[in-house]
Amino acid sequence: MSALYIILALIVVTAVVSASIWALISYVKPSFTTVEKILLIATLLSFCLFIYGLYNHTTPYYNDIDPFVEPCYSPISFSNSFLLITLHVLALLSMAILFFKEYNLPPILIVVFIIFLVAGIGVNAQFLFQISSHDTSRIYLWADGDYASIYLAIYPILLIVNSIYIIVLFIQKKANLNRNVKYTHKWLNTINTYLVKVNNLPVFAILISIPILLFFVIILVLFGQDIEALKVYTETATWRLSEHIHPPTVDDKHGHYLCTVAALGSPNLVKPLAIGRRNNQPIIVNRQLQIANAFEYMIENISPSLHRIIRKNYDRYGFNLSKRIHSEHLSNLTYILMKPLEWFFLVSLYIFYVNPEKIIGCQYKMPTN
Repeated sequence: MSALYIILALIVVTAVVSASIWALISYVKPSFTTVEKILLIATLLSFCLFIYGLYNHTTPYYNDIDPFVEPCYSPISFSNSFLLITLHVLALLSMAILFFKEYNLPPILIVVFIIFLVAGIGVNAQFLFQISSHDTSRIYLWADGDYASIYLAIYPILLIVNSIYIIVLFIQKKANLNRNVKYTHKWLNTINTYLVKVNNLPVFAILISIPILLFFVIILVLFGQDIEALKVYTETATWRLSEHIHPPTVDDKHGHYLCTVAALGSPNLVKPLAIGRRNNQPIIVNRQLQIANAFEYMIENISPSLHRIIRKNYDRYGFNLSKRIHSEHLSNLTYILMKPLEWFFLVSLYIFYVNPEKIIGCQYKMPTN
């Protein structure tokens, strides 16, 4: 019953907020049509839903998570998102300026705002493609554990609808203004005649913008192989364009205890590679730990039921055993005794995966700046 009450409360709050915004728009801007009011209110409400969905998906790909208490993996790389956010803000500003100012702007600014508006459509379409697939099968044990794609999709869809709507109005307005205009230049007059008569005006405007956008893309590809624009979606896990594999999902006790304490041994022997994170705590990472983690990921993919059995028994005995290893000498001994298992894990990974080193290298990986 509590869930029903929450749903009813949300419906009531949404209705009250929508009615208030409707009344405010009617008072401030009486010229708004019904369609425009609906689009504006729906966009504002969808933005709140978008923020809620994004808030629950902020974990970077290199952290393991407890799905009961921690946010799921982010669809974007926040450290590489500056260009994405900038284009989004510019598209929103262009949308508002073109809608309210129309042709009361210098011609060059009108062209710039139209380009940003069309670029915004591309940015939102790319984001929708990124969230069109979200593999949570190894994060949630229950069915339908994540509704992120629904929460995150409505806002960009409405932005695309709003942008196309403004383009339609904008070009129709120009066609009406130019209906009785005659240019002395023959070429300009031909374009104006076509603009007035053309039936599919939105497609016409978008096609004009495509060469400019393609020019920007070519510049980015040729001179910016390592820029943020190419990483904002790839430096993620579980989503459509993700290139990384997240660490196995763990709870407060899960971990490769023996390999972890073994990595605390003599640096000359255990060869630490970096500082990683487990449950938001820093740990020393060496190749042995990465291989063990990658092997667990492989077992989890092959047989989730077998993985649960192995994990349950290892949590029971491995954790207690690791607590008794509290000196560098014992860590060195553990590292040496774990070597045969490490080699077995490594051979198994090379048998199962086409690119095993990529799987190994992703384990406990820290972000790069």
